[in-house]
Amino acid sequence: MPVEQCQESSAGEEHSQVLPDGYGDSGNPLDDPSNSNPLAEYVGPGDRYYRNYHPNLTGRPCDSLGNFLPAGHPAEPLTNMRPDDWSPYSSRLEFELADFLFTRSQMSAANINELLNLWNASLLSTGGQPIFRDSGEMYKTIDSTPLGDVQWEKFSTSYTGERPTENVPPWMNDTYDIWFRSPKEYESATDSRQWEDFMSGDWAWKQADTISHDMATHGSTFVPIILGSDKTTVSVATGQNDYYPLYLSIGNIRNKVCRAHRNGVILIAFLAIPHSESSGHLFHSSLAYILHDLMPGTTEPIVMWFGDGHYRCVIFGLGPYIADYEEQVLLACIVRGWCVKCLAMRQALDTDALYRSHEHAEALIEEFDLKNLRDEYGIIGDIIPFTSGFPHADIYELIAPDILHQIIKGTFKDHLVEWVESYLKAMHGTAKANAILNDIDRRIAAVAPFTGLCRFPEGCHFKQWTGNDSKALMKVYLPAIEGHVPVEIVRTFRALLEFTYLIHRNVITEETLVTIEDAINRFHKHREIFHESGTVQTFSLPRQHAMKHYPDLIHLFRAPNGLCTSITESKHIDAVKDPYRRTNRNKPLGQMLIINQRLDKLAASRRDFSRRGMLEGSCLTATMQLFSTRETKRARTVTELAAELNLQHLPTILEEFLLQQLDTYDNCDSDLPEWPTYGNKITVVNAAAALFYAPSDISGIGGMQREYIRSCHSWQNGAPRYDRAFVNTDSGLKGMYGLDIVRILAFFSFVSQSKRYPCAVVRWFDRVGDKPDTDTGMWIVCPAFTAQRCPSIGIIHVDTLYRTAHLIPLYATRPVSRNLKPHHSYDSFTAFYINKFIDHHAFSLLSDSY
Repeated sequence: MPVEQCQESSAGEEHSQVLPDGYGDSGNPLDDPSNSNPLAEYVGPGDRYYRNYHPNLTGRPCDSLGNFLPAGHPAEPLTNMRPDDWSPYSSRLEFELADFLFTRSQMSAANINELLNLWNASLLSTGGQPIFRDSGEMYKTIDSTPLGDVQWEKFSTSYTGERPTENVPPWMNDTYDIWFRSPKEYESATDSRQWEDFMSGDWAWKQADTISHDMATHGSTFVPIILGSDKTTVSVATGQNDYYPLYLSIGNIRNKVCRAHRNGVILIAFLAIPHSESSGHLFHSSLAYILHDLMPGTTEPIVMWFGDGHYRCVIFGLGPYIADYEEQVLLACIVRGWCVKCLAMRQALDTDALYRSHEHAEALIEEFDLKNLRDEYGIIGDIIPFTSGFPHADIYELIAPDILHQIIKGTFKDHLVEWVESYLKAMHGTAKANAILNDIDRRIAAVAPFTGLCRFPEGCHFKQWTGNDSKALMKVYLPAIEGHVPVEIVRTFRALLEFTYLIHRNVITEETLVTIEDAINRFHKHREIFHESGTVQTFSLPRQHAMKHYPDLIHLFRAPNGLCTSITESKHIDAVKDPYRRTNRNKPLGQMLIINQRLDKLAASRRDFSRRGMLEGSCLTATMQLFSTRETKRARTVTELAAELNLQHLPTILEEFLLQQLDTYDNCDSDLPEWPTYGNKITVVNAAAALFYAPSDISGIGGMQREYIRSCHSWQNGAPRYDRAFVNTDSGLKGMYGLDIVRILAFFSFVSQSKRYPCAVVRWFDRVGDKPDTDTGMWIVCPAFTAQRCPSIGIIHVDTLYRTAHLIPLYATRPVSRNLKPHHSYDSFTAFYINKFIDHHAFSLLSDSY
């Protein structure tokens, strides 16, 4: 589809009068009797609006070689496959089952195996054939799907700039892996018939004019690339599981499609950026590399297949970038606190100022040193923006508006709501202000229910706010404060709310723009009460300042509701958070990439089957669980195990263990003529399962939890893992008084006198003191030694193991090396806390000790 602009015709006008010159009474171009690519057409009911099309970038269909087709030429069939061909699946049932288990149910591999075992058993008993043998076969079938097959790639990047002579930050020496998918390759599968709102903006039209100066681009389709990135944390408890996904959309998709989350935004990369203010170099170089496949298509048309079956010549262009303010300053190479759009001084942001531009920034960089650039213009001059290599791309112009963070969470929640509380305390004192705030909370809590309205049973005073919470509060806050605050504050909120709802409209007219500008003016006028009362010292707040740029941004990019971070944040759930929860948390990124790849393939298959009319009606439903581990490269005899663990006296320890198990050790003496015999052959395994009652933690419906205690040289092809565990040593005592801590060196089993003994080689720990530490409330243990100062080693029956134990070193004042890895910590310290806060069960267990 070509670049378009919509305009409204005046009431009572003849329709022909509002069309561009060169059109006849029929509305068709005089020089184009076939009307295959009209320069204008009426849209919507009542012929109230007409849409202009760019005269040169017309989106004409072509063949696979780029030769334009005559008007009315039929499109190639979308597929040559028969309507009963379910390849790579054998049937509809097989596809529906795979899609249900992997996409909708998100069932684990262990649960899929259990379900398939039950289902296949029932099928075989009645003479039926199994669907899939196991999860592995199902995954292999999904992976063989040719549709949606855009492979993930990886490259590594590192800092190459100047380094300090001393105390070099670790991130400067590290290498960072960036995973990405080629955006050009993905684009070939996009249903590009869904074009509208963004393409009607001035920016798209201006880009089309510039591109069409080259005659070779005439008849092509302009495809603006819209990017968005937003760091997200998938585990608040540790604070270390941060991901930096990069998303892509195209400007040809209507806003309502993006906002409806209909796969209008796709994940193309996971950025790996260090936590440093100087990370801009790596950020921009990573983006430039990820997008380098698009570069040839920004200057010369390339042929791509569209969702309507036609080929078209495509010209790419870098479009808006969706980001919150913290990322906007990173993108624009601007000092935090400055505006990314204009040159207003950071101390006086609301003064009128010229817009920033790439050409102006380059001139300043040539003229001034880095310090003056930062102080006088807010420019970080030693970073090259990723847009510098793309034609017609100005990073300052491309920063998109962000309703969620600038207006809803920023201006409304973080500014005005907080200012009201400060104002009340400044005017009335803390005691009376708290009474007023409590009343406001009660007002909010008493709001009558309404479909889709979030409830605030305790008012609005809670610490963890989400964007949806702020949106919901906006709906009920203004009536709640009225009567408690001066009318100027009420009018300030009214102006902001009206502004917010106006810019959320899907269609914004010139009349709407006038009303938006009026709301901005009223907001700036009435908010002065906060400054006059001493509540606020300055209004130079970048997110609030961004309001004044919205009218120009609407002219540039049209309605901002399709360019908001709420769209990319909602994508976090499908692309990052849900896939992360499906991993085993060990090097999860690789697993997340595979999950996203399979989701794309299943979605592409569903679209293909639906297009062929193969998914009419309904098919299936399902459920449940299990897991197992095996060892293949461990010792097979007691002698080999002794050598593997470097415990030459292991056979003696094993004999002592067997005597204890036979209940003869206490009655024998050194003259015992015969010791129990056992075969030298053993079976070594990597894990043992513990089952215990833990209703407060994630568990089964009966409150039982299964936990695996592991002991292996390499866990998940990485570092060794030798778990610590609680051992029952006196069942008559409570808590730690009846338990000890051991380190599991190996799990193995052997046969003696026709009886199999599952057991573990362990290293014992001693308790320090007879009660928990006074300050932390946690028990302290240290590795146990024999009288000869050798590690205390033993063999225990696995039935005495209770569950895993989590130990944390006593760091005291000892500095921790940057090179210390998690699997080194148990060997690098001599005393440890038993972490009772690791889960609810451990807390209960260890709290019983006192």
